[in-house]
Amino acid sequence: MIRPAIDPHLERVLQQCVTRGKILTAPAQLAGYDADGLGYKTFRPDAVVIPANVDELVSVLQHARELAAPLCIRGAGTSLSGGPVAAQGGVIVHTSGLRSVRQICRGGFWCEVECGVTLNQLDAALLPHGVFYPPDPSSGPVCTIGGNVAMNAGGAHCFRYGVTSNYILGVEVILLDGSLHRFGGPAGGRGPWREDWKRFMVGSEGTLGAFTRFWLRTLPRPEKVWTFRATYPDLLTAERAIHALVAHPSFPVAIELMDPRCVAMVENSHMAVGLPKDCFMLLTEIDGPAALVDARVESVAKLLRDAGSQDVVFSDDETQRQKLWKARKVAGGLMGQLSADFVVQDAVIPKRALAELLQLVYDEADAAGIRAVNVFHAGDGNLHPNFLFDNRIPGELEKVEHIGKRLMQRVVEVGGTLSGEHGIGNDKTAYMPLVFGPETTRLQLAVPAVFNPRHQLNPLKVFAERRFAP
Repeated sequence: MIRPAIDPHLERVLQQCVTRGKILTAPAQLAGYDADGLGYKTFRPDAVVIPANVDELVSVLQHARELAAPLCIRGAGTSLSGGPVAAQGGVIVHTSGLRSVRQICRGGFWCEVECGVTLNQLDAALLPHGVFYPPDPSSGPVCTIGGNVAMNAGGAHCFRYGVTSNYILGVEVILLDGSLHRFGGPAGGRGPWREDWKRFMVGSEGTLGAFTRFWLRTLPRPEKVWTFRATYPDLLTAERAIHALVAHPSFPVAIELMDPRCVAMVENSHMAVGLPKDCFMLLTEIDGPAALVDARVESVAKLLRDAGSQDVVFSDDETQRQKLWKARKVAGGLMGQLSADFVVQDAVIPKRALAELLQLVYDEADAAGIRAVNVFHAGDGNLHPNFLFDNRIPGELEKVEHIGKRLMQRVVEVGGTLSGEHGIGNDKTAYMPLVFGPETTRLQLAVPAVFNPRHQLNPLKVFAERRFAP
């Protein structure tokens, strides 16, 4: 099928807005923007525009009404919920041109960065100053700060340090009318920029405006870090270790768990690290002043052994620590290599329901003939069950969606929530009625009605009712 050329009017307006940046319209160029990290749901945009600077981004938003097409703001596209995709067609606005670390204030423990800065880029810039920015999703080498703020990303170390929203002091955002606003700043909601509307912006998933830059809180880099890896024969003993770690005075910064299916997947690959294939692997980490964490090392190791591990390894050497983390870090990439398609779900549950929900995942997936693999942030109950399937096989996608629905129903029943860090996107809009009734849905939709009344920004996301009508 030959794809029709871009609407001449749309192309003409974009050319008025962007002179130094790029406009992509060729099918081969647009193909790279069909999907995000979710992969199997694809939506071809009509055009992609890459503004060279903030002025060009402002111009695109100023001409939004004239464009008369949906606009979707996109960073690196590593989202796992179908967030930065053109679900209703239209224009994807790629903000990769805005990638400057503008200022680092060591004394005030804050920095100013543009939305296209990647996490690893920021960490490298902060390193000489002895500070760091704690949120650390696994896609750190490529994911952008703008996407992290849009989805309120977390990461392995969020158990103690918290998620992105805990570190946003200020946001600069372009609203749909093209007006540029700054909410907060280095002093948060105090000082000359008192408006605290930034709370609306964090986690808004591209539905309220286009981010340009942020003021982020930083922390002193810990003097010493110890990483521990322990294996367990069953979920009961692993769960015992998790509960003990949560209550331990060392207050770990991370508590990660991989199930035997995930461990076997790693050990059967070229990335094997020498773990027994039938074990649960627990990874935890403590940091702080050297004297304090050194004094706590043996008590943490003893805790892991007392819970039932015969294999506890730990180190404070950076090279060895990275080796201990290796199995956890490579898991996501391996799934993409081993399966034509896969879904990474994201839900937060009370830790008391951990065993029950994992068993539900296994039972539902096994009954449907779908391979389920679990690797997740156990410390804060943030589940990330992975479902491996092939969308080309009739009925497989429907099976995965049925498992997801059953899982989310039970998550809500046990007191959990639909997302810990991946967001809702267009993947989980069908589950929103499990949480929000008619009245609370009306109140939720009242917020975008102020900033984005016709749902031109990122339609069909978060709530299925959000459809753009020119």
